[in-house]
Amino acid sequence: MSDRWRPPGWEGARPPVPPRAPDGREPLLSARDIVRTYRGTNGVQAVRGASISLSAKDFVALMGPSGSGKTTFLGVLSGLDAPDAGEVRWKDRPIRELSFDEQIALRRSGMGFVFQSFGLLPTLSAIENVELPLRVAGVELGESKARAEMWLARLGLGDRMHNRTFELSAGQQQRVAVARALIGEPEVVLADEPIAEVDTENADLILEALWEVIRRGGAVLAATHNPEVLRYSGRVILFRDGQIEAEGMPEEISARLTVD
Repeated sequence: MSDRWRPPGWEGARPPVPPRAPDGREPLLSARDIVRTYRGTNGVQAVRGASISLSAKDFVALMGPSGSGKTTFLGVLSGLDAPDAGEVRWKDRPIRELSFDEQIALRRSGMGFVFQSFGLLPTLSAIENVELPLRVAGVELGESKARAEMWLARLGLGDRMHNRTFELSAGQQQRVAVARALIGEPEVVLADEPIAEVDTENADLILEALWEVIRRGGAVLAATHNPEVLRYSGRVILFRDGQIEAEGMPEEISARLTVD
């Protein structure tokens, strides 16, 4: 990989080729032949047989035009939406076969989510939104508050911790949503347009924060239109019309990307 594409802390790790890395590592999260259709008058098939594998130290950019099915695909990978066909597996176990307690554990510490709509609670302050996952998990108040303060400060929101979400700009809300996704130190983060509402400086703050997941040996899948993500990605998936059109390293795929 050229220096142009090598992000901070790269450490020479190169993403595996799905469904399994050459060294035989099992994926953290994988999916095969996913199909997802929205029922209705037109019966739109948003995802059409897409497969993916995320292993340790994968930072993957999922790119493609608006309406290509990226958000729907992330929803299925998260386990929040069930596929009409195909299977999602967590550490080589079908998510649908996990017990209730295992699914709760997966939501608390296995996966982190950054939603395109942020998903923040408007009645809570920024710090209360960020520490909420830890509070639900039973973490002591002092520790959860300290960790929330650390993440908000790291993302440039040290002076806005006690503002409610309606008092924050869209870009500030986005950074709060990223801090909330990362506070539980998840093994895999699924991020839907994580830098859509921020300038270049704050985009770097967010991408550096997401890179912490890679340093811990986890994986990140970021659906995005922003080519800034390519500086941090080891693999790019071009998603179009509900299908994976191309996949490879950033310098191999960049010429085929659009930003519409």
